[in-house]
Amino acid sequence: MSKQSQHVLIALPHPLLHLVSLGLVSFIFTLFSLELSQFGTQLAPLWFPTSIMMVAFYRHAGRMWPGIALSCSLGNIAASILLFSTSSLNMTWTTINIVEAVVGAVLLRKLLPWYNPLQNLADWLRLALGSAIVPPLLGGVLVVLLTPGDDPLRAFLIWVLSESIGALALVPLGLLFKPHYLLRHRNPRLLFESLLTLAITLTLSWLSMLYLPWPFTFIIVLLMWSAVRLPRMEAFLIFLTTVMMVSLMMAADPSLLATPRTYLMSHMPWLPFLLILLPANIMTMVMYAFRAERKHISESETHFRNAMEYSAIGMALVGTEGQWLQTNKALCQFLGYSQEELRGLTFQQLTWPEDLNKDLQQVEKLISGEINTYSMEKRYYNRNGDVVWALLAVSLVRHTDGTPLYFIAQIEDINELKRTEQVNQQLMERITLANEAGGIGTWEWELKPNIFSWDKRMFELYEIPPHIKPNWQVWYECVLPEDRQHAEKVIRDSLQSRSPFKLEFRITVKDGIRHIRALANRVLNKEGEVERLLGINMDMTEVKQLNEALFQEKERLHITLDSIGEAVVCIDMAMKITFMNPVAEKMSGWTQEEALGVPLLTVLHITFGDNGPLMENIYSADTSRSAIEQDVVLHCRSGGSYDVHYSITPLSTLDGSNIGSVLVIQDVTESRKMLRQLSYSASHDALTHLANRASFEKQLRILLQTVNST
Repeated sequence: MSKQSQHVLIALPHPLLHLVSLGLVSFIFTLFSLELSQFGTQLAPLWFPTSIMMVAFYRHAGRMWPGIALSCSLGNIAASILLFSTSSLNMTWTTINIVEAVVGAVLLRKLLPWYNPLQNLADWLRLALGSAIVPPLLGGVLVVLLTPGDDPLRAFLIWVLSESIGALALVPLGLLFKPHYLLRHRNPRLLFESLLTLAITLTLSWLSMLYLPWPFTFIIVLLMWSAVRLPRMEAFLIFLTTVMMVSLMMAADPSLLATPRTYLMSHMPWLPFLLILLPANIMTMVMYAFRAERKHISESETHFRNAMEYSAIGMALVGTEGQWLQTNKALCQFLGYSQEELRGLTFQQLTWPEDLNKDLQQVEKLISGEINTYSMEKRYYNRNGDVVWALLAVSLVRHTDGTPLYFIAQIEDINELKRTEQVNQQLMERITLANEAGGIGTWEWELKPNIFSWDKRMFELYEIPPHIKPNWQVWYECVLPEDRQHAEKVIRDSLQSRSPFKLEFRITVKDGIRHIRALANRVLNKEGEVERLLGINMDMTEVKQLNEALFQEKERLHITLDSIGEAVVCIDMAMKITFMNPVAEKMSGWTQEEALGVPLLTVLHITFGDNGPLMENIYSADTSRSAIEQDVVLHCRSGGSYDVHYSITPLSTLDGSNIGSVLVIQDVTESRKMLRQLSYSASHDALTHLANRASFEKQLRILLQTVNST
């Protein structure tokens, strides 16, 4: 919608303060990582500073990367100076950390979606590749090449392992963290559950490390339990805390890595079987619960989807910015758009401008919590650009923290209702106009007292004296006997079904027969029964006579066209055939049913001469020449050909608009044959069939003209 969502805004710190905070965080985690190496353990210590720098690069614009690299590097150097002497500083390692962080940030930006980087297992695998595999391997290679030592393989493995563990522990948390996530813990239940899970996980992990064989098996179970109970960010926070605690315990007491306790193994030799079954059983139950919950969610979604999809009225899920997230068939049919097309639009684009401001005001109240739902009549634009009316009912779905998620909109088509209101209004205007003009008779029939009321025009239509009181019998006797049964049936069916009726019948008058069209509407009482009928009568005699005259004229034209000896073809503006008479069917070899809608020159195969080029434009022939002089040949589809002469006459409406043309084709085959014979006889001797003097003079003139032209 065209308004800001009601999110709680969190002020961003000044860039300099932000860089100082990053340096402080890097200093703390560097101090922790360096402390692990103080115990002299053979394990690769965890190294978090590279991951911190990588996350900072990922989350910030490139112009801030130099400042981030500088602040994080200063934090690393400060922690190193605090624990070691200045002479032990190795700026090469710091440079390698920066290179790893840059490579990792670039890979993460390429591999992961920005808004929600960890949505599924595939995203996690891409995260592992971009942060815990490629950058550490690159860093390990650089360490071996730039800082050679006595045991390069050991240095390579320690570097890669420490960077990988740090990345897997810290990078997911860094990518998922957003300032508004902290607002979720205003919910006491989530905060208590998170703290309780953290306390239980850390306590049991500490006990497992001290007293249980193969403690990592138990810790895995605890972390799986945490992952099931909590959202992603809280779960990754517990993972990070647990890894830091366990690594600190192992660095302080390397004996924790020794073989399982001899005492326990001697008294509990079956313990490995328990360790085999425990994670499997827990995972089985977790997956069962997950599948059951997913099935329940799927069923709920199916029920909701079916209820929405098969609803008789339009339903939609609308985003907080006005975009159509999901729509059902009824709404798509109402607006004329497909679901895919609606997803690319907003409701603001389809709302009639005069109704938009009122709708947005209600939306503001809904988001602010002043109201829970609202409904209103509003107008939309459909796909054709027409305005349609709808009854809109809207409610808001919120997140657990109160932020708006989406709107549920019910959109009922009331176009017919509005159209009915408009028709009723127009009907009243027509009745008023009819009464004023006097051209339409109006009547009323009150059923219970059986009282008829006619206006002046009704008496004129039926040629009944005004002093006669109208009733059913008077009207019934005026109706032509052949129409009485049908008219009575229509009226009685209308009364029984309580519906309006439209009826045409004939009445007898002094001059003969008059055609009447009757329209009536019913008025219901409180019990729903028909109380009275209101109607009009119109004289349709002239219309009926005109229709009859037009029909007769049409029949005469058809008979004439079927009887003449010329072929007649009618075409529209697109040069497609709309009519052919039988002669045209015979000469073309096409029936009228086959030729309707087909381009003219597809049906009429016309050439210049018997074997000449095909006519591509019906207007290209010289129609000013006589029928004998035109050398045009029509080839029949079934074989044979005709020497023809044709003429084209345009068809126009009363206002002069062109609606097509009429093509009249004459068969001049015999005439052209006789002309050729006469021409031959005039230029050749009848006895010898040789060219005569006239032919010689003609050929001589042609040769002289040729010489003069050259």
